[in-house]
Amino acid sequence: MTAAPTLRPRLATTALFLANGTGIGLWASSIAPIKLALGLSDAELGFALLAFAVGAILTMTVTGHIAARFGSARVALLTGLAFAAALPFPALMPNLPSLAVAILLLGACNGAMDVAMNGHGAIVERVRGRPIMSSLHAAFSLGCLFGSSVGSRVLAAGYGPMATMGVASAIAFVLILGFSTKLRVAATFTSEPAVGFALPSRAVLLVGTLAFLCMFAEGATADWAAVYLVTVAGTTTATGALGFASFALAMTIGRLTGDFVVHRVGAARIVALGAALAACGLGLTLIMPRLEFALVGYALAGLGIANIVPVLFSAGGRSVPDHPAIGVAMAATCGYAGFLTSPPLIGALANGFGLRIALVVLALAMAAVALSARRVLGRSGPSLDRASAATVE
Repeated sequence: MTAAPTLRPRLATTALFLANGTGIGLWASSIAPIKLALGLSDAELGFALLAFAVGAILTMTVTGHIAARFGSARVALLTGLAFAAALPFPALMPNLPSLAVAILLLGACNGAMDVAMNGHGAIVERVRGRPIMSSLHAAFSLGCLFGSSVGSRVLAAGYGPMATMGVASAIAFVLILGFSTKLRVAATFTSEPAVGFALPSRAVLLVGTLAFLCMFAEGATADWAAVYLVTVAGTTTATGALGFASFALAMTIGRLTGDFVVHRVGAARIVALGAALAACGLGLTLIMPRLEFALVGYALAGLGIANIVPVLFSAGGRSVPDHPAIGVAMAATCGYAGFLTSPPLIGALANGFGLRIALVVLALAMAAVALSARRVLGRSGPSLDRASAATVE
């Protein structure tokens, strides 16, 4: 397959990443005002966010196999629509138990969409025979930036989280439905036979461990950056949303050129250097808890993390050559376990030791990634090979 026949599905897959990022960006902006509106403590908010993790992990464990059986394009579309529909519910809940249930539903839809769209992206990447995963994740980061910026403006205008999450749902539906036909075309290229359940291989587990640590830091930054700026740095809720916006902007810039940089510099070096930069940035936010320093620190962290996850997801897909969607699902499940469990774990640590001390764990996680990246990625499987992608869905 040449690049030309994959342009339409690549654009459609990009729209999925953009829709998901926009929803997550608006959700991140809404967490702090939801916390204040319901009068939740850090521990209670951590419990509610844990429901997001539980729901996501439950669906992520099966989505890769469902995509292998019914087609990654079809499953990515359906899970994307479910995610868009679930976005408003957390903002409508009147108390902690109902909030946890709504977040559980949102997490389940997000987890399924994440695996499906990343698996489909890995398949399109194999068909093209060249890296595209960083550019797809750039669309996610651009969506996060857009969503958090819109959320800040909506909150500054005096509207509450119900308005921000309603906007998130509407934007996601427009993006997904607008490109749904082009995404379905991708399903006609080839078909991948269904397979039974299998335990992750050693190669996938090694890649997944790095993804867990990296996404542990990313997930906690997404959910706690605004809270940190409001409660520790003393900003308003509207200004606090700029913390994640700074992180997302830098990540977007890094990913826009990521495919070229990864091809030139090498995957292992990108992961090692990026993780070291992220550790330094996260450390800066804690050493200097003022808005201007925190924004710089979050920007450095976003730039460092930018291309780590795309590289690791591609490596996971290559670790299961005959079924890349399943390989991505296995690696993504390991990685998103970190992304989704870090916010509640940070909440528990913050309740006991204070939020500033709890966030030290994020810098330590990125330092561990920097120290182990080269060894792990040396076992991540073969490189992209267009000839090997002759029959993929």
